[in-house]
Amino acid sequence: MKKLFLASSGLEYIKQFVGFGPSEVKMLFIPTAGNLDKDAWWIDKDRDVLGKMGFQITELDISKASVDEMQKQLDATDIVYIAGGNTFYLLKQLQDSGFDKLLKNFVEGGGLYAGVSAGAIVAGVDIEPVLTLDEPEKVHGLESTKGLGFVNIVPIPHYDMASRSAAIDEIKEKYAGKYDIVLLTDEDAIYVEGDTWKVVKSAKTALEHEWFNNNHDGV
Repeated sequence: MKKLFLASSGLEYIKQFVGFGPSEVKMLFIPTAGNLDKDAWWIDKDRDVLGKMGFQITELDISKASVDEMQKQLDATDIVYIAGGNTFYLLKQLQDSGFDKLLKNFVEGGGLYAGVSAGAIVAGVDIEPVLTLDEPEKVHGLESTKGLGFVNIVPIPHYDMASRSAAIDEIKEKYAGKYDIVLLTDEDAIYVEGDTWKVVKSAKTALEHEWFNNNHDGV
């Protein structure tokens, strides 16, 4: 049965999502969405925190991997984790690399999927609604904004960020009737099981707060 964890930022719920001890879980960590950023600190945060939680992490940048390598890594993992960054770049790399098709087979076969921020958005039906939130002008040649379609909604994270809330309200109004827009604060996540989904609480863990205190003051 299809199972997804789609978060805005906080990772508290991920242990409950996997259902057993992280030390028993092999995770394929995809940092690709952050490739266009000079300081993709959120990638470092997620990688460090998930590792300290105990997940067995293997990292794979799909923009540099062959189809055979990607399939080999999928065959050896329990959960795919796609971190945040530029949603349009991420979707293009998913499409260009062929990882989108491999990932769909993985999820349909019972593999777990976790996506945060951009990784959550691409799991929905379309990323078009976030045009004004992201930087699509940095990405050329994206043929379609259709998402992976794992869930029949458009997750939009970071609703509680002061710099984004008004723009997100406009997006929800603009796309009302076309898409089911689901707004997520940084303490929310979407849990998907089969064809059903619900919003759950997923605050920052103590490890995340510790990481911010030590590495990224002011966030």
